[in-house]
Amino acid sequence: MKKFFLSIGNAIPCPAEYPEHRLFCLDLLRGIDMFMLVALHGILVALGKIFGFPDWWSYHLNHPAWVGFSLFIFMCGAAIPLAIGRRMDEGASRAAVWRHVIGRVILLWFCGMLVQGRLATLDAMKISPYNNTLQTIAAGYLIAVIVMHFKSRIVRIAAPAVLALAYTLMLHFCGDYSETGNYASVFEMKVLKLLVPEGSAALSIHNYTWFLTTFMFGAMTICGMLATDILRADWAPAKRAGILFAYGGGLLALGFAVEPWVPCIKHIFTLSFTAQAMGYSVIALAVLYVLTDILRMRRGTGVLLLYGQFALTAYMVSHFFRPAVKGVVDPVIQGIPHLLGKEHAAWMPLITAVATAIVLTAILAVRRKLKD
Repeated sequence: MKKFFLSIGNAIPCPAEYPEHRLFCLDLLRGIDMFMLVALHGILVALGKIFGFPDWWSYHLNHPAWVGFSLFIFMCGAAIPLAIGRRMDEGASRAAVWRHVIGRVILLWFCGMLVQGRLATLDAMKISPYNNTLQTIAAGYLIAVIVMHFKSRIVRIAAPAVLALAYTLMLHFCGDYSETGNYASVFEMKVLKLLVPEGSAALSIHNYTWFLTTFMFGAMTICGMLATDILRADWAPAKRAGILFAYGGGLLALGFAVEPWVPCIKHIFTLSFTAQAMGYSVIALAVLYVLTDILRMRRGTGVLLLYGQFALTAYMVSHFFRPAVKGVVDPVIQGIPHLLGKEHAAWMPLITAVATAIVLTAILAVRRKLKD
């Protein structure tokens, strides 16, 4: 048992010996995001119930109401120049690169259908073809890789603007910004009626939009790709950071400037929401770049890097395989209520959340150990 735990500990990435082909701040930002979503969320919600905190925790780590804001991390796009660019730099053929890309898109789409598309039910009346974050990443990833193959910097910069503008014009002039009257939702229902049988559960899911909003998913992913292009440019580190801050500030300014005419709505990814979300994402990446890649402040980030390196595994385990994790946690902590007594029963959700986070982290460490 001792050797097992030592092996798990050794599988946690060492910040001081980070591989040169990876961007430390990028993995760290992805890790912070994923750790908050799948591990820290439950702990904060449990603490809020114990100490009577307002529902701020749950609101900001979950999805907001129709009009509101929540940060959308653009890590998929930011990783593309490193993953695909490295393959191209190493001499991989165009066919090999596209085999990898298509395989990745299929994997993400399949995992998305398992998590929220009800694919495992094998019931055509329950399966939804497109309604998950992993599928939005797949769609944006494919669009961004296509744009990446254009050598012109002008094309790369113009592509997200063209996609966002086309989507914004359709929303603004073909409908309104209500939950049922916006054109993204109208378009969604038209496409779904062509793809799923009448009476399908997919037709009753009317929250986020996906099909037409793919325009904006592509724009967001390319924004992330451009941020990493800045960090890989042949400039001094301070200049890279400065340009990155300016880039994020410009996106924020755009988002707030158009908000009087285009409301900030996450569920349909309006221009004001998207520009603000991307602006905050770019600035967060810039801050971490200064702290971790320029000032080399990396101590204590090993667990977060683990979540950043294996974000897909963390997402799948925490969503699709959560009952299996619960099956591990429950027998281990089953005696704790007896020790606490009835007067401290309110602490059990917190203990369960902490134990779940520990098990999830151990699974990711094993995953890394197997990869190595």
